[in-house]
Amino acid sequence: MAIENLLDISKGSIAAVIGCGGKTSLIELLAIHLREQKVLVTPTARMFPLNVDGVCCTGRLNSETGKLEALPEKELAALLPEYDIVIFEADGSRSLPCKGWRENEPVVPAFCTHTIGVVTMNALGRAADASVVNHLPEFLSLTGLNEGGTITMEALETMVCAPSGMFKNSAGKCYLLVNQVDDDQGAGAAQTLLQTIKQKYPLRFNRLLYGSVHRNIWQEV
Repeated sequence: MAIENLLDISKGSIAAVIGCGGKTSLIELLAIHLREQKVLVTPTARMFPLNVDGVCCTGRLNSETGKLEALPEKELAALLPEYDIVIFEADGSRSLPCKGWRENEPVVPAFCTHTIGVVTMNALGRAADASVVNHLPEFLSLTGLNEGGTITMEALETMVCAPSGMFKNSAGKCYLLVNQVDDDQGAGAAQTLLQTIKQKYPLRFNRLLYGSVHRNIWQEV
């Protein structure tokens, strides 16, 4: 099944993509698959511009960083009705595999129909420090780990599912996707995480997936 169908994205969908581990790559994949319709991609925080034929990627360009920043609210409101599908990049992680969320993060508009969380297993077993975690103090407070402590499966579960974790500002249907799964070991770890979440939070997510954006191969748990 195509990724847009696995995520139930169709005409009228307004999706916010959050988390850490391939948000922009997922958005690009979705944009490519959906570009026969009128698709708008824009940040609620910051993102590098996408260049996908037939897809509008817009925001306020910061000439110093080269990133697009969120459009003013009135400008965005005027733009939305012109498009069949809207995809927001609604979070930032500085390309790190873990994150702690500050009060105003992720920046998910309340009118979104979908919130899609992206995670990776690449931090499992690594030390919780600033080279691995964006907003380290918030992550340590969230998970109960000490700085330099080992990032466990339980810590990743908490990062995703705790009330002050990844989905705390979500809107609409929620989906969780484990990205960057490229071998049997990674698949086993992703299955363990998602099966645990499915058992503990049976009504939380519309779909739990693992696979690879770059290979566009997905499995549902």
